[in-house]
Amino acid sequence: MATNTSQLREMVREVLREVVPRPGAAFPAAAGVETVRIGNDHELAAFVARLMEPAVQAQVKAGKLRFTLGGGAAPAMATSSPALLSGVVSEKTIDKHATAGAVVLAADAVLTPLARDRARKLGLKIERRR
Repeated sequence: MATNTSQLREMVREVLREVVPRPGAAFPAAAGVETVRIGNDHELAAFVARLMEPAVQAQVKAGKLRFTLGGGAAPAMATSSPALLSGVVSEKTIDKHATAGAVVLAADAVLTPLARDRARKLGLKIERRR
């Protein structure tokens, strides 16, 4: 999985090198601007899939479309109460709850080492119910 994520990130970097203008370069006034929010691996994968579409690539290369990174409001699930997780909690499970800010582990939950590392990297608070 780590290899796939690394490869996906490298592909995004390559595409961005091709489509992001060099400092000082300007886009035509008629260029469309699409705001992109990338807060987790799922959103990153969706953005890459969009960039892989031939029509989108043509627009970007022609200078008719550019992307800007958006922050904006946090997703609705970020304000909801953290999910109660049980069983084996993997890195994928942590990624699914990345925007929640915290996860609550049931007494029987087992957090894998990769999941713990991923949670730290994402800044997720981990609580355990006894």
